Amino acid sequence: MMGLFCIRTALYKESGENMFTISNIIEDIDRGCLANNMVEDRFSYRIIFFVNENGKGTKHYIDSGYGDLRKSLESIIRENLSVTNSIVLAAATTRKNGETVSLLSRSYLFNLDGYFEHIVGKTEKEYKIVSQSSLGNSLKMQQKNRPY
Repeated sequence: MMGLFCIRTALYKESGENMFTISNIIEDIDRGCLANNMVEDRFSYRIIFFVNENGKGTKHYIDSGYGDLRKSLESIIRENLSVTNSIVLAAATTRKNGETVSLLSRSYLFNLDGYFEHIVGKTEKEYKIVSQSSLGNSLKMQQKNRPY
């Protein structure tokens, strides 16, 4: 289970780009509302996301009011993200004058490899390799320095 800090900072890094947080997604939704001349708290929102695992993606959605967007986004990640999958927040939409309006300027990918790279500076696989070789070197040094 991921802690709240991890949820708020679980991020994905594309080459050369900054990391994205849930706050960035909410800011993107706010910009979409502004661009469409909408008062944010007067609409309900549908967040469409995919859970990708083993080369297969399943589509899901959750409906939310503006005041619950952060909680909804956090629950999507908390309830669906694991070590073996990734989550793509593909769209945030609402209905205005009977038409569907898309509010995000991009999709957002969340995975634990990106988070791990953010806090350690290495991907999980690289970290395991470095840790194993460090452990092996440490054991060799302990064996070498044993007085027999």
